[in-house]
Amino acid sequence: MEILIIGVGEMGKLFSRYLSEEHQVAIYDLDRRKVEEIADERIRPLSDLSDLKDFESALLCVPISKVPGLVEELSGKMRKGSVIMEISSVKSPVIGSMRKLPSIGIKGISFHPLFGPGIGDIRNGRAAVIEVTNIKDEISYLSSLFPFELIPMSLEDHDRAMAWLGLIHLITNSFLSSSDDDSDLLRSASTKTISWFLRVSAATLNQSEVLSQELITQNPYFEEALGKFLRELNSRDFKEIRGKIKKWLEIIDIKGSYEFLYRF
Repeated sequence: MEILIIGVGEMGKLFSRYLSEEHQVAIYDLDRRKVEEIADERIRPLSDLSDLKDFESALLCVPISKVPGLVEELSGKMRKGSVIMEISSVKSPVIGSMRKLPSIGIKGISFHPLFGPGIGDIRNGRAAVIEVTNIKDEISYLSSLFPFELIPMSLEDHDRAMAWLGLIHLITNSFLSSSDDDSDLLRSASTKTISWFLRVSAATLNQSEVLSQELITQNPYFEEALGKFLRELNSRDFKEIRGKIKKWLEIIDIKGSYEFLYRF
């Protein structure tokens, strides 16, 4: 199968290398330097998007805000029966453009890898799949390409979950920024809680600023999540806050989580 991958960020690189093991892969990015860095005997660089008739499938690994325009562009250049896939972290801004594709004879597939490029072996990953036209057909197609677990989710459920992910990134980055002057103090007086929170906070800095920003600006549910969080934050009442924690207590292991902190 001839597959075109657009966007040579970290996820684009990850999927290019994986798919090139069994398929003919071409890559395109506005940054020619990135394309040249990853191109080899199995990954062919593409200089422009003028002739796409030979590609059976295209995978878009670009910022959320770029997806709708790119889908429209590709839909006029790819042949009928081809497939356009996109991996954006927020689906509300892109799903409309994807759902226009079947009317012109192109299959649209919208999935979100619930892992980053640091995963190593993508067989250990999971991905959410949001229905474009037929979720069973779309999962079947993805299963023919990728070995990771595929989880069907509604558009609203997915984006509500990602609103909280966006908030986590905002909290961790804001913590590091606001405590920057006291970083030496925190390192010297680091408790296990501080140590592990710093690990998570540091890890979120690996995500690009563009993606972190779009996780909150492109998600229609983010303001709702932020509002709920700020109400609890501003109360500063641990008894009141903990009294509202009910469903999480059925899921999380408080004692086990605490013990885990001290294993390393």
